[in-house]
Amino acid sequence: MSAAQTVGIIGVGHLIRHMVPAMVRAPHRFILSERGRETSARLAEQYDLEVVSDNQEIVDNSDIVVLAVRPYDALEVAGSLRWREDQTVLSLCAGTVSSELVPVIEPARMVMAMPVVAAQYGESPTLLYPDDLACRTLLETCGPVVVLDSEDQFAPASVIACYYGWVHELIAQMSDWAAQQGVEPAVARQLVAQMTRAAATSARERIETPLDGLVAELATPRSFTGAGLDVLNEANAFEPWHRAAQHLADGRAS
Repeated sequence: MSAAQTVGIIGVGHLIRHMVPAMVRAPHRFILSERGRETSARLAEQYDLEVVSDNQEIVDNSDIVVLAVRPYDALEVAGSLRWREDQTVLSLCAGTVSSELVPVIEPARMVMAMPVVAAQYGESPTLLYPDDLACRTLLETCGPVVVLDSEDQFAPASVIACYYGWVHELIAQMSDWAAQQGVEPAVARQLVAQMTRAAATSARERIETPLDGLVAELATPRSFTGAGLDVLNEANAFEPWHRAAQHLADGRAS
């Protein structure tokens, strides 16, 4: 475990609101910015954290600075601050590449990460590049950390963080269908969510079996699973998921 450090957070919005409950398990001192004042105040009261109004004060007193502002604000915010050689900027700014951010945070070191809000429950599969022991240890409080070998992998891998959001909509659609068939809505939601988790656990743990093999085990001839999958494949239901992912990978989201 890395030694206790001071972690300053600039940009306390929706994502940080769900990360702080996990990160405070690390033996660090945390400083929150007022950017996101209501959220900062709530987290500070709940976890006995310090809130400061001056971002430069955060930088001056932090070993790791978590930059969690909106991507289109990242360069302006980071460029307005004076950084030190002995500190790390942990950027959570999706779409802001190192070639843009590194020049404005020099001489500090940049590390990129992509968590999701399931961090609150220790379930965020968080992308990290490059590997950094202190940042990895901090982010492991939020769930499993996936260290990438190159920055080139970061953008396409980050699309899967959007897939995480899309799955919520799929859960909503199937929960609504089950409720329309007479299943109590809370039961339908729990059932569909748990089935989704069960499938993910099987895919994650049974690494000796190819994913198409896992499907084949369930979608046997004349099975209900196979019959439903036939309907989905006939409708080419999975191709739009590929198109959505490529749309984001090609940078057409804005």
